[in-house]
Parts: sequence; structure tokens; C-alpha cells
Amino acid sequence: MASEYDQITAFHYASFRPSLHLPILKECLEGGIQHPSGLDVGCGTGQSSIALTHFCKKVKGVEPSKEMLGKSIQHPRITYSYYNGQYFDYRDSLFDLITFAGSLYYGKSQQLLDEVIRVGKKNSRIIIYDFELSLDMVLQRLNLEPSLGQDSNYDHEVHFNGLNQEHIALEKEFKGNLQLEISISNVSHLLLSSKDNYNLLLESFEKNDLYQTVLQELRSRMNSENMVVDAKTYSTVYRIKK
Repeated sequence: MASEYDQITAFHYASFRPSLHLPILKECLEGGIQHPSGLDVGCGTGQSSIALTHFCKKVKGVEPSKEMLGKSIQHPRITYSYYNGQYFDYRDSLFDLITFAGSLYYGKSQQLLDEVIRVGKKNSRIIIYDFELSLDMVLQRLNLEPSLGQDSNYDHEVHFNGLNQEHIALEKEFKGNLQLEISISNVSHLLLSSKDNYNLLLESFEKNDLYQTVLQELRSRMNSENMVVDAKTYSTVYRIKK
């Protein structure tokens, strides 16, 4: 089931992600500057890596999920690689920008931070960012109660607190609120890219083509093909001091 779920998640994750990566990075970084190289840790299917190309001439995207890598979005300035969760296969002091887009929570450790410091150049920046979409209203439209399972423990504001930060300096933190108009078809993809929501929907609706079932159920309850979804954004910027 875990492998099946990973494949389903990768499909729906690749099918639609809100276009929030670039606006968040623009808030964190100076516009108009193109750095030589960037590293996107936990790149998923590549949306965050593509956003990083606006600030870096070349981007390396690393990802521990082979299912996600299999759905990665190809780009002429991005190279995707499998990450074993322990060491980066890159030389010291290589990257100008290093990003974690919703991925640090799953791999936060002193070893990971030490590796980031090792491959980052002196004065390079580490940007940890994430966004939180409120889909409770969507589930309520389906007469469902939001799940209180694994995803409820997820910390969107995670950063390097509690680790040895001798070689990094906190520069700034941001929080924001946005409203996004998203098509019902893409809202259905968002629902099914969450493990808890996927299991909740699987228990409540027909298993055959669950996406189409959820899509039709939402359409039957809506007067429009679009929905307005609230989003909270979080970002933390560090500078490497070595």
C-alpha cells in the first residue's frame, strides 16, 4: 500500500501544485540577480526547482522519493538526482543558494545541516519555505470531517532551531496570507496528494477512479468551476558563515 500510495501521490502532486514557490522566493531574495548554482533539497517533482531557476543559472534538484523523481518536470537548466537522505554527492563550497520547499520537516537533522553547510559557499543563503492551504472547507462541501492523522503533526514553520547553528546566521523570517482561485479539477488533485485526505476519500467514495469521483462530487455541490482557497506562507533565510 505504501508503494501504491507513493505512486498516486506523485501523480497528483505532479498534476498540480499552487504557483506559490516563485512569489515566496521573490520575497526572500533580491530580484534581478542570477547566481551560478542552486541546490533544491527535497525537490519533489520539480516545481520548486523551476522556481529556483529564476535566481540561478544551474539548479540541482535532489529527492529521496524515486516515485517523485519519476514524475519530475524536465527543464534545460535543472539536473535531478536521487538523494539517499545522508550525504550530498557534491563537492565542498559549490552552491550559492540552497532551498527547502516544504521538505525540511521530513529530514531535519544535524547531519543534514552539516551537509548543507559543507556544499554551500561562504555567504551563500539557505531558504526554508512552505505554504499551507486550507482545504477544510472543501472537505466540508463533501460532507467530510478533516482527518486528524499524520499530516496534522506537520510543522510548516520548521527551521534549524534546536541544532548547532555555529556556522549559519539567521537573516530574516516571513509570514504571509494569500487567496488563490483554483479550478475544481486542481482542487481534486490537491486533496488526493495528501495521504490523510486520500485515505479519507478512499473510505468515503468509490475506489474506481477516485479522482473522477471526487471531481464529480465537487461539481455537483458547486455553482462554479473555481474555488477560492486560503493559503498561509512561511519562510526563513539563513546565511552560511564559514
